[in-house]
Amino acid sequence: MILRFLISYLIFTSFLTSQWISFDVSKADEATFVKQVKPTIISSVLTGGRSTMLNLTQNQRLGIAVSMPIGWDIAKTSYQSNPFIHPFMVEGQFLITENLVLKGKMNMFSNGEESVQVAGYGCNYFAKSWFSSVSIGWLEGPKHLRVRYVDTAITIKRSLFNMPVLFGAGFNKYRGNILGLNSDDIPRLIENSISYLITGTELRFNGIDIEIQTQIHSKFVQFNVTIFRLFF
Repeated sequence: MILRFLISYLIFTSFLTSQWISFDVSKADEATFVKQVKPTIISSVLTGGRSTMLNLTQNQRLGIAVSMPIGWDIAKTSYQSNPFIHPFMVEGQFLITENLVLKGKMNMFSNGEESVQVAGYGCNYFAKSWFSSVSIGWLEGPKHLRVRYVDTAITIKRSLFNMPVLFGAGFNKYRGNILGLNSDDIPRLIENSISYLITGTELRFNGIDIEIQTQIHSKFVQFNVTIFRLFF
């Protein structure tokens, strides 16, 4: 009951104080452009590359998940304020062998000025108590920004006080192209790699399966609530 209240409170207060993630990088200051834009790129690649372990079986091979990511720029260098959120991501997973899952995810939204599309695909390989993930994805649509990434992660599942606990680590290689900003002080390319830790748990409320996961980077933390359903 306490955990349910804390989760509900966090989601509710985050929506009240947050803003939708902005991809208008023209708002960034030229003198510190890279520092101000990196949090937006990192939040995008963590959202697209995030690994979800749906409890697929031979009797339930298809899973559909909807997740809500909320991010915090710890370094506070971004041109947008904390916290900021992504629109809901929809993910599908299909078990094709005993241990291999194919997956894809996407969202499409408009902020009134431009349409943004986020999509990706990959695979999971899982055993009884752990799984590894590979994801490739991209972000299109913003006037001044294009993002590509490759994400890999391994996550272990254990039981603590009769409650499932997820922990692991991930690595993401990203490339952000800056378009249409005519200034010699603004780079045309921002690329780097990040490593992050994974923590989380799984819950079941009134027949609804929920995964709660946090991706922890030295300069950025992203909290994700995922609701999923299994079929067939």
